[in-house]
Amino acid sequence: MNLSEFGIEFLLLALRIDKHIKGYVDFYFGPKKLRKIVDNEAITSPSKLLTDCITLQEKLFMQGFNKARERYLEKMLIAMRTSIEILKGVEIPFKTEFLRQFDVTLQPVDESKLENLKEELNEVYTGSGSLEERMAELRVQRKVPEAKVFELFQKAVNITEKRTKELFVDLLPKREQIILQLVRNNNNEVKWSFYEWYLGHFRSRIEINPNFNMFWSLFLSAAAHEGYPGHHTEFIIKEQRLYHELNQFEHSLLLIHSPKLIISEGIADLAVNMLFDYREQAEISLREFCPDSSKEDSIEVIIEQNKVRKKLNLFLYNFTYHALVDEWSEEDLIRYGTNFEIYSKENISNQLKMLSSPVFSKNSFMYNIGSNIISHKYGKFPPINNFRDLLVNPILPSDLV
Repeated sequence: MNLSEFGIEFLLLALRIDKHIKGYVDFYFGPKKLRKIVDNEAITSPSKLLTDCITLQEKLFMQGFNKARERYLEKMLIAMRTSIEILKGVEIPFKTEFLRQFDVTLQPVDESKLENLKEELNEVYTGSGSLEERMAELRVQRKVPEAKVFELFQKAVNITEKRTKELFVDLLPKREQIILQLVRNNNNEVKWSFYEWYLGHFRSRIEINPNFNMFWSLFLSAAAHEGYPGHHTEFIIKEQRLYHELNQFEHSLLLIHSPKLIISEGIADLAVNMLFDYREQAEISLREFCPDSSKEDSIEVIIEQNKVRKKLNLFLYNFTYHALVDEWSEEDLIRYGTNFEIYSKENISNQLKMLSSPVFSKNSFMYNIGSNIISHKYGKFPPINNFRDLLVNPILPSDLV
């Protein structure tokens, strides 16, 4: 691409921050020579990074970009500067830090909503025993055998791909590709059931952990979230239009601590709703992925379970809020998490590991905030034209509030 000096310095700055915060740059498909420069040089001091970032902020409005692009880059540079200041040891109130990095104000979920959610769960997950026991029993019942995980998830990807291409005709690049790979996490790592790694050049690798939260009832939404029309779809479309056609260097990478992540997770969280209504989601899942539907709840109950399950991120959101904003102890967090009776001890333990990660500690905020911002603007089932706009154009959270 035709890369200006400003663009070169912007990309180098992001890659240099990544040497301090491993995983800060989730993907990068820009000029390889810039990656090589950073890989081969000594680590840049936070003081030098801050000076370089301030210089870019001062030069931004002399580049001749249109106002929308200026505003987008300005927010990106504010997010980068905040991450650098944290590296330097600057004390920033957490909510201020969050606003600067993600372009949205952070507020806790009203705990009464969680109590209502618990009541809703009790109504749709019936049976004997406590809610925790019933949820645990259902996890066992709906768990997919490891030997079937790859096959069934591939089927889910195929179903969502076909429907996405019917709805968004001629939007996806012709040579796009998803590669599926089974992986296993080490015990000390943050666990993901699925993770989409964008490789650039219209390709993604979706990693699947066959031992963690592999339930047939989740495959359709997971395939939509990670693949079509979620992460993979958004990234290939933006690479084609924004990077290749419009020469916008800033879209050759994804910074984990940036406003772009909020929108991306919001798109992915609502992706399955773009393809199918609640009844279709339940019917497809029961027909295509359930090993024995005769042992399952009725289709009406499964529909209600799916609706309620989409609200579970509210709990993870407040769990993270209490940890990072209220600074609760690990003991208090474990008590809070187990008292809620929804998540397994393994999931609570994994959440605690995530909170200690410099990169992923704030991730639990992303899904709820992103989907809420988009839903409040366009509804839980956004019109196709509005969703297409989210896939194609660079949009900030504050654009939708």
